[in-house]
Amino acid sequence: MSKYFSRKFVLALLFTLAGCIALFLTDKVTGGEFVTLCGLVLGSFTAGDVALNAIHKKNGNDSAG
Repeated sequence: MSKYFSRKFVLALLFTLAGCIALFLTDKVTGGEFVTLCGLVLGSFTAGDVALNAIHKKNGNDSAG
């Protein structure tokens, strides 16, 4: 299975879409808010991926990925 179909990626995608819809409905869609939203979601996704890889490495699982 591709890493793009992981639960973390799907959640990040859903949070991004929900945030964009919320910004659109409140008429606050500007470049700054969009960049902030995407940066927060991408940062959370990356932090979760790094933490999971560290846990796999600590436990000795070679199939981290």
